[in-house]
Amino acid sequence: MPKIISIEPAIDPNARPTFLLDWELTMKCNLDCSYCPTPDQVPVSMAYHDNSADHPSLEKCLSTIDFMYEYVDLYMQQKPRWNRSVVLNIYGGESLFHPDIEKIMAAVRDKHKPYRDSWPLTVTCTTNGVVGPNLMKRVVGFVDEFTVSYHAESLSKQKQQVLDNLRLIKNSGRRLKCVVLMHGDEKFWPELQEVIAFCQQENIRYLPRHLDGHVNANYGPKQIQWFQNLWNQRSPGHAAIKQREIIEHKQQTLTSNVDLSDVGRACCGGRLMCVNQEMKDPIFYIPDNNFLGWKCSVNWYFLYVKQHTDEVYLNKDCRMNFDGSVSPIGYLNNTTEILDWLKTRFHGSNLPVITCAKNLCTCGLCAPKSQSESNFREIMRKHVADINVFDVDTA
Repeated sequence: MPKIISIEPAIDPNARPTFLLDWELTMKCNLDCSYCPTPDQVPVSMAYHDNSADHPSLEKCLSTIDFMYEYVDLYMQQKPRWNRSVVLNIYGGESLFHPDIEKIMAAVRDKHKPYRDSWPLTVTCTTNGVVGPNLMKRVVGFVDEFTVSYHAESLSKQKQQVLDNLRLIKNSGRRLKCVVLMHGDEKFWPELQEVIAFCQQENIRYLPRHLDGHVNANYGPKQIQWFQNLWNQRSPGHAAIKQREIIEHKQQTLTSNVDLSDVGRACCGGRLMCVNQEMKDPIFYIPDNNFLGWKCSVNWYFLYVKQHTDEVYLNKDCRMNFDGSVSPIGYLNNTTEILDWLKTRFHGSNLPVITCAKNLCTCGLCAPKSQSESNFREIMRKHVADINVFDVDTA
């Protein structure tokens, strides 16, 4: 198999590249899963939930919406018309746990009105689905698409709430995807398989997902083989042959308990991907997610705002910065500085290109990337209006 030197999303009218505004609205959650890190396990900037934290105030949340829209509008101005599409993903913690969630979601819609002729907005909500039916009925109208994550580490009553809300969302006519978190403990797998069968029966789009990020799930050989079969099945037509070849060269690694994140990954959004600009043969699984030293367009497709800590990153998981460090690009108390810097860079045609400084990519896989600067520029000609916007030195 030829060495992979570039990756980009497959051409798919139903899954066009979008700019994802990832907004971690609150760190409070109504679950406490063992694989979801808390501040006593990792630095607070890396924690996914903290049930001792206060909910951010409504005033600060409304100000954050203003910043995110102004920020993404600067990027939309630099993109061809076909590539101007924004998704705002509201999550937590548990986003629907915020006491002002209805006011916040109403403001998300209202504050987009000045931009609606420039770029469309899709509002998504990532939730664990452990929500009462009355609240779900009140918020469902504000959201275009729900991603409901199913967690095996919850009470029976809570699990039933999730299934009930999956039906409620589906019947409301909203787009819906269920992410089934495949626990490393095999005792949960019969239950998780039942959830997958439920989604199939209800005609609900679903994505079984292995645990990654801060967690080594220690999957056994049978579980790994199950994932392999899934990846092959989701690669269309003759591309499945290539998919099998790609996985086979990792087979020696996959014969014992391993962290699948160290072996490769599929796009967490379920997109098909193309390697080496082979657009006719998209595949579902990329066998090696080590892009150390690669040029990456993650800043053109992501922004991550962690409301609790006021941190602003380019991406939720990779957290790369323009200077090659893994750090925030700024904070919510200096958003004017962030916006002014970006305006100056666009105006002067000297926007730096991100060079990956990490050896593991757990999000941002779908952002076009390449080992070489020249190949990166060639790929990005499809995604930006003027390729000369980039810094000559890409520093």
